[in-house]
Amino acid sequence: MIRPFSFSDLDSILQIEGQSFPKSPYDWTTFLNLHTLYPETFLVYINPSSPQPEASGSLRVDPEQRLPPPPEGQSLSAIERVNTNQSQKKEELWGYIIFTQDGHIISIAVHPHHRRKGIGRKLLQRAMKTPHLKKLWAEVRRSNQGAQAFYSKIGFQITSMVSNYYGNEDALIIQWTPVIRES
Repeated sequence: MIRPFSFSDLDSILQIEGQSFPKSPYDWTTFLNLHTLYPETFLVYINPSSPQPEASGSLRVDPEQRLPPPPEGQSLSAIERVNTNQSQKKEELWGYIIFTQDGHIISIAVHPHHRRKGIGRKLLQRAMKTPHLKKLWAEVRRSNQGAQAFYSKIGFQITSMVSNYYGNEDALIIQWTPVIRES
């Protein structure tokens, strides 16, 4: 099941992020900022056999359950002190995608234990169905043959390269454009 990100997903997202991008993982403040900027296009993939959350729909804030300490000099607002207690969270988060309304894929990752099961493809296909989207594109490390093959299989093409995008490594710009069928 794919649904929008909620604050209670943050612990799981951080675990996936650390395992997927050990050299340069995003931290919790980055994800909170991305959620603020792209609330409609920050999506998570939940284990389809997970129990569904209670229908209350309200955000539970518990000051005793805190996120990791904020960077020095910063504080958390009440909305950020969300209960992320894993024993109370019934859903299992297996992956996520964040993209802008104009189609730039900021990040996509799937938990290592759940890769090669079609989760990344489902997340991308959901992004591809975004109304009025003219293209999707992302940066991929030149050395990341697995990511290049994954995107290629879904219909993305390499369109350009950015030298030293990752510091000491080039990025390939990969892009997908929807096929427009004339009636």
